[in-house]
Amino acid sequence: MPTEGVSRGAPEENPVPGHRGAGQFDIREQLEIIAQPRLTGSEAASRITQHVRATLSGFGYDVRDHAFRFNPWPGRLGVSAAGACQLSAIFLGGGLLLEGHARAALAVLAVVPLLVGLTAVALWRWLDSAGWAPHAGLNLLALPAGRPRFLIVAHRDSKSQPIPLVVRGPAIVVALLSWALLLAQAALSLARPMPAALPLGTAAVGAVAGLLLLWCRVGNDSPGALDNASGVVALLAIARDQQAEGDVALLVTDAEEFGLAGSRAIARGLPVVTGAINLDGIDDAGPFYLLARSGGRRQPDTAPRLAAARRRAGAALNLEVRQRNTPFGILLDHIPLAARGIAALSIMRGTFRSLRRVHRPGDSLAVLSGQGIDPVRRLVRHALDLLRTQELPARTD
Repeated sequence: MPTEGVSRGAPEENPVPGHRGAGQFDIREQLEIIAQPRLTGSEAASRITQHVRATLSGFGYDVRDHAFRFNPWPGRLGVSAAGACQLSAIFLGGGLLLEGHARAALAVLAVVPLLVGLTAVALWRWLDSAGWAPHAGLNLLALPAGRPRFLIVAHRDSKSQPIPLVVRGPAIVVALLSWALLLAQAALSLARPMPAALPLGTAAVGAVAGLLLLWCRVGNDSPGALDNASGVVALLAIARDQQAEGDVALLVTDAEEFGLAGSRAIARGLPVVTGAINLDGIDDAGPFYLLARSGGRRQPDTAPRLAAARRRAGAALNLEVRQRNTPFGILLDHIPLAARGIAALSIMRGTFRSLRRVHRPGDSLAVLSGQGIDPVRRLVRHALDLLRTQELPARTD
């Protein structure tokens, strides 16, 4: 079984508070234990890792540690750096264009973002190849008694940012559009001068978007109830529900909030499975979303059948299930698994209001009861039962 880099977790010398063994499982109690600020590397993150390990071991799984190292700076500074690059290009290029230097403005708007972006990517790759990874992370892989056919995934870390996702996402889109529009205005100005109000308005909108992105520093002030204590508790509920089947493995990843560092590190060392389900953000209300492809990647041939089983399960349980491609700019732990050739999907539940809480101090149990977790458990159970009758071919590579 290919599980490179995975070692058996050390047994706990002291019982973990809140862990009551395989016989009892209270969703609200589990949420109260996990929903606290737990940025990767923090003391709270370590305590919650112990709790999750003990809970899965109590259910009878063979829990193994997968230690890895990663560079946190792209995750910490990536959005802020993009904001700084946007502001530099807007101010320099927009200023030159307003002064009537269209050719110089065009060069600045075209070259500055490209040069900064290529430099950042090259530096990141060089640091990775040089082995400069100062932070330690720890994934937990829980194996069943039999051969794993399916994998359930959830990330346990949380982070906070001053700008909520519902604002940060549109800010990224507006920043890109304003830059492209200002670039087009500079190109058109080579043939015919245009009123100054047009580039001035474009530059002003782009500057606001850039300032919002510049402010997106990473902190440890969010309890992360929705993102992603809800997913971890759903994973534990499914683990308890599926322990007798002997074919479901569980992966609890670390450092998801730092560019999917945990899932990227373990993707090549995972056991051969037919399909994977990532749980990331299970709110109390709203439709369920199946998020599949990302970045134009083609999923394995079994992926449509996995999605169809989940849709059929939703219909059978009278649950609203919608299938979507992963939105641009959204990073989910199924993406590295799909890149490895595993048929992988993410399940989320929520509404537009849910996005207002993500990565904010308001993402707490004051606004999350956990009543969406049991429907997810039933949805996954029904889908897995359907898949077991389909005799899906397992990967062999």
